[in-house]
Amino acid sequence: MARESKLDHVDVAILRALQLDARTRYSDIAEAQGVSVDTVIKRFRKLRRSGLVKRTTLLLDPRRLGLEVLANLAITCEPSGIEQVADYMRGRGGVLFATHTMGQYDVFAVAATRTMNEMNALKESIQAHGMVKDVKASIWVDQFLLCPQNFELEPAAEAQP
Repeated sequence: MARESKLDHVDVAILRALQLDARTRYSDIAEAQGVSVDTVIKRFRKLRRSGLVKRTTLLLDPRRLGLEVLANLAITCEPSGIEQVADYMRGRGGVLFATHTMGQYDVFAVAATRTMNEMNALKESIQAHGMVKDVKASIWVDQFLLCPQNFELEPAAEAQP
């Protein structure tokens, strides 16, 4: 079981600043919070040691790869086919991420395509899988940035024109 980290307003400010831009200078954070640079450095190191901060990473804009349609796919499966469907999804072109879930849906995925027609075709092909009962798609309409550690980039590269 993970140990809980206790945060105060300075810790939260450090995390928020670095979430917006992981290259934010400690001196800028310190100045904004009215604390010393040394305080910010020590707090950040403590947050890393606690495991709350795992790493700093890039956020990618899939639209720069020509992928204009991003969707969450919530999939209901036959009970005996959940892992099979999750594996199937992980191997699909256009699917950036897929995982088995617990709750209303059995598999959750994020997919990216160039057009809405391609997304519809992807959804229909998933729906045709013998172990899939239903697929619900929610299209992202706002800014979407992806953390590459969590998403497969190869399907995105394959989907480019």
